[in-house]
Amino acid sequence: MDKSDWASSYLRLHSKAALKILEKPFIYHTGRDELYEIDDRAKDFLTLCNGTSRGEELTSDSDFVEYCLDEELLELLPSPGFIDAPVNQAINPSLRYLELQLLHRCNLKCLHCYLCPPHFNDMALADALKITREFSEMGGLRLMISGGEPLLYKDLRMFISQTAGLGLRRVLFSNGTLINSNNINWLNVDEIQFSLDGWNIGHDMIRGKVTFDRTMKGIQTATEAGIPVSFATMIHSGNLDEFELMRNYIEKIDAVEWGIDLPVMSGSLTNHEDLIVPYDKAVPLMAYSYGGGYHGSSDGYACGRHLITVIPSGHAVKCGFYMDKIVGDARLGLKNAWLKLEHIPVSRLECKSCSVVEECSGGCRFRAPHPLAPDPVMCVLYGKSE
Repeated sequence: MDKSDWASSYLRLHSKAALKILEKPFIYHTGRDELYEIDDRAKDFLTLCNGTSRGEELTSDSDFVEYCLDEELLELLPSPGFIDAPVNQAINPSLRYLELQLLHRCNLKCLHCYLCPPHFNDMALADALKITREFSEMGGLRLMISGGEPLLYKDLRMFISQTAGLGLRRVLFSNGTLINSNNINWLNVDEIQFSLDGWNIGHDMIRGKVTFDRTMKGIQTATEAGIPVSFATMIHSGNLDEFELMRNYIEKIDAVEWGIDLPVMSGSLTNHEDLIVPYDKAVPLMAYSYGGGYHGSSDGYACGRHLITVIPSGHAVKCGFYMDKIVGDARLGLKNAWLKLEHIPVSRLECKSCSVVEECSGGCRFRAPHPLAPDPVMCVLYGKSE
């Protein structure tokens, strides 16, 4: 691109880009779920790109501007058109991922559901919007719209409409059975994550008869509408031979992510122990997964360093497995709840001297026998089990 193409045009942040001051300054592309680290000079320049000034008035750095245009971080306007470009300022540690459980009701009764028995109070729309907006202001990246089954939330359409333009990647978690041609036009989220727990037989085994076919129709509806899709799979005794079939399909439709894990002994699973697979058989199947995920550790801390969950009551917890350990009321301030959440340093773990602890960070704290113990799944994965 020649400088004359942008120097006389008005520059503004791309509609899918947002400035985020986390532990360092970044620009975040919500469409690709990608963070670009920038320095203070670039941050100051991008802050001025609000559609009211020509490129030549803002900078002479052609290479940087052209890179931002190519990466869809900036866009050109032929005439002035103001767009507010707030800089979302985080605290340390930054809260990057919010799982917002709008409800616990579901149209399925899965044998491995950790929410069983479910609660039947849905989150008020006003509270959901308030919490989401504060999350955005705190530098949030991914909003996981969760449940239960979010398609049962009576205000879902309004919630999606009113959370557009907040600089967040909105990911809808769904079993897919309720997604159809009647609602796909207003389900304009950035991604839909489908639960896929096997190929036909394995999936129906834990989610109910014909749910596989209904889920596949939902996936087809989403992909035909151009919505990126991802998948979450739980390893169980009924799907061990179905991962190649799932992989072929998931690769064919170009899914952005495939998360694979072992179910945790809680909720309905306590009544269906026959679904549990020995770690040595289950863990190798995790190699099929790909993508970033959001439960990760960072900076010398165990899992969940940048994640919080808000349950339908409005209370905040470390994640959905810790619903009995409330850290605050997000309706009264998400920031206040976040500041009360304990983050466990890897140096406190019993496995702190393990040769791979910096890589695995101790794994899942809920799955570990107690908060400072090693996660046995990670021990098998990294070949450290006895």
